[in-house]
Amino acid sequence: MGDNAKKRIKLLEDLQSKKMQLQNKIDNNGAAPKKAEVKDEPIERTPAEANRLQAGKQAALQQSNQQSDGFFVTQDSIFGNLILSVIPRFNTDGSLGAGNLPRTGR
Repeated sequence: MGDNAKKRIKLLEDLQSKKMQLQNKIDNNGAAPKKAEVKDEPIERTPAEANRLQAGKQAALQQSNQQSDGFFVTQDSIFGNLILSVIPRFNTDGSLGAGNLPRTGR
């Protein structure tokens, strides 16, 4: 047996033993550990905070579009992400849709 095969077998054995340990822990406690609950309550912001946040989103979006060939949109996120990368939209003829044209003049 090759050295890589032995490492893979050892890794699988370690994973199986950890799985068994976790299963035993769950069985002994009677239930799985609870996940942290995420609150869906909107955060109340003052008008000044809302304006500052909107300006930050726009600045992040502009910087991302200037420095990357990717496509980005702004979207509120419970994780604090101001922008998200997205897959560009294509027209039925295969050309890029409006607003998805790559930047020029690098």
